[in-house]
Amino acid sequence: MEILNNYSGLISLIAAVAAIGAIIVPFVILKQQRKYEAEKEELAKKEMAKREREDAQAELDAMGVTDAPISLYGYSKMEIARARYLWKKAGRR
Repeated sequence: MEILNNYSGLISLIAAVAAIGAIIVPFVILKQQRKYEAEKEELAKKEMAKREREDAQAELDAMGVTDAPISLYGYSKMEIARARYLWKKAGRR
């Protein structure tokens, strides 16, 4: 019993530190999870944009458009408009 009395201050200090740690640790974990989810979402957006550019480029290639869509003789206005849209979407300037 005398040992408990001698170390009671140390034991209460350890209990206080553990209580503070039990409050802080979940907030740190939550912050890390949010950061991870934001990075994952940003990566997904970049991947989707890349896929859209590749699809637009493939459609331009299928249409046979290799030059700027300004000088497309023999195409209808709708085809020229679509080619211009795909040209911008593909990131070609």
